[in-house]
Amino acid sequence: MSIATEALQSSNQHGFDPDLLDRMIGVKGNGADIESRSQTLLGALGPVLSATFLSATGVTIDARPGEIKLGRRRELLAELSGDTVYCEATIANWSTDICSLCGTKLIIGMVECLLGGSDPDQLDIAARPLSGIELDMSLVVFEQLNDSLRGLVATKPDAKARAKNPQPEYPEAEDDPIANFHAVAMTLDIEFGSVAAPLTLILPQSVLLKTKINPAKLDKKSDPNKGEWTERLSDRVSKSQISLQAAVALQPLALGEISRLQPGDLLAFAHNGDIEVTLSANGQPLYTCALGRAGSRYMVKVEGQAGPDENWKTDFK
Repeated sequence: MSIATEALQSSNQHGFDPDLLDRMIGVKGNGADIESRSQTLLGALGPVLSATFLSATGVTIDARPGEIKLGRRRELLAELSGDTVYCEATIANWSTDICSLCGTKLIIGMVECLLGGSDPDQLDIAARPLSGIELDMSLVVFEQLNDSLRGLVATKPDAKARAKNPQPEYPEAEDDPIANFHAVAMTLDIEFGSVAAPLTLILPQSVLLKTKINPAKLDKKSDPNKGEWTERLSDRVSKSQISLQAAVALQPLALGEISRLQPGDLLAFAHNGDIEVTLSANGQPLYTCALGRAGSRYMVKVEGQAGPDENWKTDFK
């Protein structure tokens, strides 16, 4: 049984105010003090995250202090988790109870730019659940956030920091490995081109009360692992299972004839002799093929490219 639990039981027996007791034992802070500490941390974290992100990924973001909320951890998660992805993290000798929420629009926009070469200023992203690739790559955002945070709060700059695999939703209460403590949710408002999305850090108030924020060090030197995110994206795309479609051109028909088609009508192929097939995936034509048969199964034989250049894999997300 924890000290906090024993103290709470004792307070109930003696009629103590639980909220007052939580303040006395250091698991809850004064609202004004917590907000002030949070503002200080956000003010230092924003520039560090922007610089770290640029160095590690080559992506330029603007991270500015946003809203601060206090409450029980799960209540804050329920309030702030709309259109976000969830991640838990640890920083050795500081906290094992870190969790973060990132707006899905930010991840979608970054993956679209790094995979498809889109202009960040021309993005028009709608929030939606992330695809498998996008969820995998969101880890990079949380890793950069956690590493930036470590530099500001850890007593040793080389303290081990780890972000776990992101999840589409935060866990149900019975599956949650982290306690429902008094927490503070501090949000960085992230801008990436035309995309704006929140990146929220949720911490125990007890940890923040004991934290001395280290001076921010902005390292603008190029990171030797700068291409890591793009490489991970390319690797993930290469291993993705893609559905293929084979299309055969048919003899053209007038609109009136098409409108009169009935079940049982026969349509002729456009070509005599060898039947040309276009092999596509995700709406992108990939190869021209010849239609054939092997036993009882129809098959296609790849004969050449159908238009895209050698970098056609970047069109798949």
